[in-house]
Amino acid sequence: MMQKQSTKSGVDGDECWALSSSGKPYFYVIINSKTKRFQLNFPPELSDKLPNATIPAQIFCHDKVWDLVYNGDQVIKKFGLESWGKFMSENNVTAGDACVFELMEGDAKSSVVKFKVQILKDKFPDELKKKAVGSSLDKPINVD
Repeated sequence: MMQKQSTKSGVDGDECWALSSSGKPYFYVIINSKTKRFQLNFPPELSDKLPNATIPAQIFCHDKVWDLVYNGDQVIKKFGLESWGKFMSENNVTAGDACVFELMEGDAKSSVVKFKVQILKDKFPDELKKKAVGSSLDKPINVD
């Protein structure tokens, strides 16, 4: 799920944008009932680059900022359950929606991590859902 390339969302609207051409890492998830009710686990390709500590995190989405907890001191790094649930609830994210997380700030020595997030509600093209399985830097989803 971790990618380091730029791409276009392929979806019209001001809530979707081309990912940064600066090479900032990003990853995507297609929300399922487990992700919605529980936690978002970071892919190893990104979590290996982030702190091994519990620190503040921020998500920037829809001109708002959500303060979360990043649990980097666990075997599987993830956002705190309560703060992740609040973000999901306030944005009415449901199973089948896709979220794209672009790391805006943060590395192994950071005291905070910040992500810019796109929520693709009911707009994630069916033909891309077939390509959105697995996680490989060698097989990014290219949306033209």
